[in-house]
Amino acid sequence: MRVSRLFLTLFFAAIFFPSSVVALEGIGPRVTVTGVVQEVRQTQKQKFDQIGGELIIKAANGQIVTVVLHDTVKIISEGKLSRKYLITANIQPNMLLRVTGWRVDSKTLTASLVIIQNIELNPALSVAGVLQQIDGSTISVLTDDGKTRLLTLTNETIVNISYELSGAAALSLLQKQVLLTLNPNDQSLVRILRITGNKGIILRK
Repeated sequence: MRVSRLFLTLFFAAIFFPSSVVALEGIGPRVTVTGVVQEVRQTQKQKFDQIGGELIIKAANGQIVTVVLHDTVKIISEGKLSRKYLITANIQPNMLLRVTGWRVDSKTLTASLVIIQNIELNPALSVAGVLQQIDGSTISVLTDDGKTRLLTLTNETIVNISYELSGAAALSLLQKQVLLTLNPNDQSLVRILRITGNKGIILRK
């Protein structure tokens, strides 16, 4: 009898709440949601303590989900930095996240693990523009939105040049188009610097 009731419950749940419209994936209290950060909320005390807060995420199916961050949540990033724990302040709007936690209701979960996904393509950590100046480990980039940003290269910065030029133009990186991936721990630091081509003309290998 209990098996029949359970079967009927799951049957009707599948009819009235199809998986295509449910952002929180999982059966039972343990769930996962993947989406883009819309807003990061923290009180002044949470900012000072560098723990806790709430994330408003737009899930892949368009549903808005509230993610509650308690003191014990672990925040990491994919890739080499995944061994380093991050804090709520490292999460920015437009970041791609995968969150695992416990269901509160159909649109809310309490997170146990937050993963910043695909760092190299994450729009919140990507900067495109023209390299204007190099001063030691500091570079100046005129970004696509017309602003100038000063960023720092470290010993961990990976430099990738994906074009070929001949003549004197190949001797300087200045005025070249660049695509930067920033470090989620500190967005003034460059994790990956890609020289994507000469200003206006890109010659691929």
